[in-house]
Amino acid sequence: MSNNNPNKQNQNKQNTQQHSSSSTSPIPPTSPNTATPPSPPNTNPPPASAQPSSPSETSVKPRDLDRCRAEAAWNDIQKIDATNKEYGSLAREMPTLIQVNGLAQTLAFLKAKNKDHHQKMFKHLSTWVCQQLELGQDDLLLENILQMDSQLYRRATAESLAFLQWLKRFAEAKLGANENA
Repeated sequence: MSNNNPNKQNQNKQNTQQHSSSSTSPIPPTSPNTATPPSPPNTNPPPASAQPSSPSETSVKPRDLDRCRAEAAWNDIQKIDATNKEYGSLAREMPTLIQVNGLAQTLAFLKAKNKDHHQKMFKHLSTWVCQQLELGQDDLLLENILQMDSQLYRRATAESLAFLQWLKRFAEAKLGANENA
């Protein structure tokens, strides 16, 4: 037997809703008219703890950082004698050496060599990367690499390769280091 009385059906629904909401849910029932409006988007800056810790991460845009790399590489190449073809050849080989052997092994190789062009390359690369990663001054990169975590090591490698891209270009322009040499 079905109950066709609409008043009784509404009353049964209300009783069921009141009973289920009072016994199982601690949240009081809300009427459809009392819904809260959506909150506006948060336009406040993130808290200071969420900001990157190093100023070099926020203050320099990628294009500006690339210009800084180019400027530093140009200044380093200007200090090299134009007849020093060995430095130009080494600049051309450096990205490959780092990709094949790793940054630490390549730096150890440069440091172990007693030739002027190896020492200058080590100094130029180490000075730039230490400055960018805020590891200190001068040629401390090899010493710092030994204590780096893997994430910082990858950043140092990426920064080295980006810097060497400019150094290689300027060395080819000034020192005449060509692909066939």
